[in-house]
Amino acid sequence: MRCAARVLGIFLLFFMLLIPETTSAATIFEHQHMVVPADQTVDDVYVVGGDAEIHGHVTGVVMVVNGDLRVESTAQIDGLIVVVGGKLDQAPGSALGDDVYTFSLDGQTKNSLLIGGGLVVGLWVVQLGAALLLVLIPLLISLIAKKKTETYTARFSTTPWSRWLYMGFLSSVALTAISALLLVTIIGIPILIVLMVLLAITVFAGLTIVSHRIGEQVRAAEHKPDWLKVMMGSILIAAFTNVPFIGWIVLLMVILISLGVCVEGLASSRKRA
Repeated sequence: MRCAARVLGIFLLFFMLLIPETTSAATIFEHQHMVVPADQTVDDVYVVGGDAEIHGHVTGVVMVVNGDLRVESTAQIDGLIVVVGGKLDQAPGSALGDDVYTFSLDGQTKNSLLIGGGLVVGLWVVQLGAALLLVLIPLLISLIAKKKTETYTARFSTTPWSRWLYMGFLSSVALTAISALLLVTIIGIPILIVLMVLLAITVFAGLTIVSHRIGEQVRAAEHKPDWLKVMMGSILIAAFTNVPFIGWIVLLMVILISLGVCVEGLASSRKRA
C-alpha cells in the first residue's frame, strides 16, 4: 500500500511538472521533510515520501503522500488538504480550508481494502465464469447432440418468443412451489438437489435452441454450420447479460425462455408418442 501511495504521488508530481502553466514559482515539491516558515507564503505544497510542517501561509493545495502533515498554530491553508498514507496533526489556532481529506493506511484500512478488493475480484471472476458457461455449454451440446439440435431448431423455428417466456414463467412458479414443499422435509432435500441438477441441464439444453435462434439473425452466420450459429448467439447472450443494471433482467428472461423451450419440447414429444 505504501508503494501505491508513492506511485500516486509521483504521478501527480510529474503531471504538475508537465503542465507548467498550472503551477507557479511558489509551488514546492519535496521528497523529504519540508518546512514552510511562519513568514513565508506559497501557492502549493506537494511532499512525496516525507513529512511536512506548515508554519506559514499556503494559498493553494497541500498534498502529502506517504508522510505526515503538521499544521502549526501560525499556519493558514486556504486550499485543499490531502494526506495519503500518513496522519494530520493540527495545532490549536491554525486556520484550514473547507476540504480536508486523510487516507490512513493502517491495518484496519488495509483489511477493508483487501476485503473490498477481494469481493470485487471475486464477483468479476464469477461473472466471467458465468459468461464462459453461457457460451461453452450450449456449444458443446450443439456438437455432441447435433441431430437433436437440428430437429428441435427446425421444429420451433417459428415459435414466438412470448410463448416460450410465458411457458417458462408458469414452469418456474410450479418449480418454486415444489422446491418449497421439498425443503420442509429432510427426505425432500436430496430430491431437491437432483431436481436442481435436472433443471440446470434442461435450461442449458433450451439455451442451445435459443442461441441457435439468435445466431440465425446474424448476417455473418448465414449459411454457416449450426454450431457456429449457436456460438454466435450464445456470445451475444453472454454480452448482454454483462451489461450493468439490465444484465440480470436479460439473464432472467433468457433462463425463463430456455425453460419454456424445454417444456414445450417435452410436451410436443409426449403428443407425438
